[in-house]
Amino acid sequence: MRIWKTLGVLALILSAIASGGCGSDARGDLGAQTETLQGLRDRSIDLDRRPELPWQDPSEAGFRRRSRAIREKLARADLSELDRWWRREQIGDPHKYLLPAIVARLSLSDLYGRGESLQENRPSPWEALLTLERDRPDLYHFRSIFDIRLFFLHRETMPPAVRESYRTMTVKPRVEEWLEGGTENHLFMQYASGLAFLKGSQWPPDLPHIQAVQEGWLRLQLKKFLTIGQGEFHSSTYYGYSIAGLLNLYDFAPTPELRSLATALLDWYAANMAVRFSWGTAGGAESRKFDRGTWDSGLSWIAWLWWGDEDDPRANVEEGIDNYLRVALLPALSDYRPPPHLRAIARKEIPLPFELRASHPAYYSYSEDNHLWENFYATEDYTLGTLLEPSRSYQVEGTIRAQYATYKLVIRDRNGGDNAIVSLAGTYHTPMATGRSPADQYLQDRGTVLYQQVLNAADRAAGVPARSHLVLPRRYGEPRSWQGWQIWKIENVWLVARPWGDLLWWNPSISETDPEYAAFVAEGERTAWIAEVARVADYPTWEALTRALAKTEIDDRAWNDEHTLMYTNLAGRSLQMTYNRHGAIAAAQIDGRDRVLDDWPVLESPYLRVPLDSGLLEIDHPTLGRWQLSTIGSRPEWKAIAE
Repeated sequence: MRIWKTLGVLALILSAIASGGCGSDARGDLGAQTETLQGLRDRSIDLDRRPELPWQDPSEAGFRRRSRAIREKLARADLSELDRWWRREQIGDPHKYLLPAIVARLSLSDLYGRGESLQENRPSPWEALLTLERDRPDLYHFRSIFDIRLFFLHRETMPPAVRESYRTMTVKPRVEEWLEGGTENHLFMQYASGLAFLKGSQWPPDLPHIQAVQEGWLRLQLKKFLTIGQGEFHSSTYYGYSIAGLLNLYDFAPTPELRSLATALLDWYAANMAVRFSWGTAGGAESRKFDRGTWDSGLSWIAWLWWGDEDDPRANVEEGIDNYLRVALLPALSDYRPPPHLRAIARKEIPLPFELRASHPAYYSYSEDNHLWENFYATEDYTLGTLLEPSRSYQVEGTIRAQYATYKLVIRDRNGGDNAIVSLAGTYHTPMATGRSPADQYLQDRGTVLYQQVLNAADRAAGVPARSHLVLPRRYGEPRSWQGWQIWKIENVWLVARPWGDLLWWNPSISETDPEYAAFVAEGERTAWIAEVARVADYPTWEALTRALAKTEIDDRAWNDEHTLMYTNLAGRSLQMTYNRHGAIAAAQIDGRDRVLDDWPVLESPYLRVPLDSGLLEIDHPTLGRWQLSTIGSRPEWKAIAE
């Protein structure tokens, strides 16, 4: 029986604390990095004059240019106007908006000095910070990620009153706030930042046990991720916030053991980002978001900082949304860099196509492994991901089902400016076909997806709409029809879809909040789709595509009675799907083999692997070789694996 089913959460936390530190130096050079970072703790610095670190590669110069661009944009914010705005709008978390501007400005001493006010009747950053501290003293997660970095980088140059305000964070009752709960990213922000602060500030906290709880929880998360996976997986919104908290621990941990813990967790996040990243978009299934942008989410701006180029179209910092740039500010100020193996994977400069299978636990769970199942397929021109979730739930509050991305097709804009994003699902949560609609069921094989929605009595009672939508950018216009297929040419791919329903029609305007998107609609209590993506490189003309489609086979004779669809696709592979009317996962076969979801790996692809229950993360690079992170023992360990 698996460890997660035999040990309780409390026992795991106590075990993680008792196991002690993880003294192995990540990539063999943490000692040198820790020595360099001691200088960060002892004095205020200008990042752009920071000495080179031993492990930095030629791409570091580009990183620093991107870092500077982000910081300069955020530093220009008007602190007085931001202060008036949050008071007028009664914003509950004003630090989330003011602190990034303060941190960015203080990091640019050549432009802004060390915190002096450069304009008459305008507050200095320190004055703005003290005003926030007086009027909104709560120590909450969205504050902590910026606040703690500001403290460590500038503790020796900040005014005494500001330094004293930080000291009060280590005494009762304020110190108790470092254990505030919340969602997964909230805890990463609060616990990792709080642990760095309480361990590294050199002020003994009134409640020392808080550090043990924080450290134990972080160690438990690392064990969980590399054993059964992550609940808040690949979130284009929340990954950046969790990363921000871990970067505080990475940069300011007073011991190599804590720094190795932060390194291992950050490597997990970076690896998951890289394998699915799709030319500026967070590709594939995700938890708690649906990224439709191109260089237009917190995750993608961090990816741009780590792996992008200054000339990436649409990655224009001046036009970037501050909400997303704020998330990238802390990686821009950090010494952490992902393993070098990940750069080519993130940029998809590796042999393509490849397939990824992944499994995820129930959200918040430490025992329910293999609770969600993900397919992801990457080619030179598109990526496609689907997600299976095993409950027919009708919750609309207190659930993250509305935030799942269950079908996401990212079609690459070869000019890099604006990828086309397509979704296919029911409309229980939104007409944009996002979220886990209760009756959605999928089967994916590479670039082909079979989808069905068949409503039962419970669905109808809950008000599940009798329709499903294929949603795509309206700029590609109405489809061209051919023998029941609806066909679009989008960039360098053909999107071909065969819908079933009582009424099929094109809706050029499905949402006032998303006017750039349209949908092909299938109405009825029983709807179904075959959706296949074909590369123009393989079918260069309409005639070539339709000749190939004529050779495919569709068998829907049993669909009305048994809800079974069979399809032999463009590649000659056979897919069969029988809808589960009262459950949530369809019975499915690919080339005659049953789809079996039990014991799916946490991650499995040619480039990234985490076997279920293994405690091992392996990254394969075509030229750099294999790299492994192990959490099997009491400490994370990194090593290169000889072929």
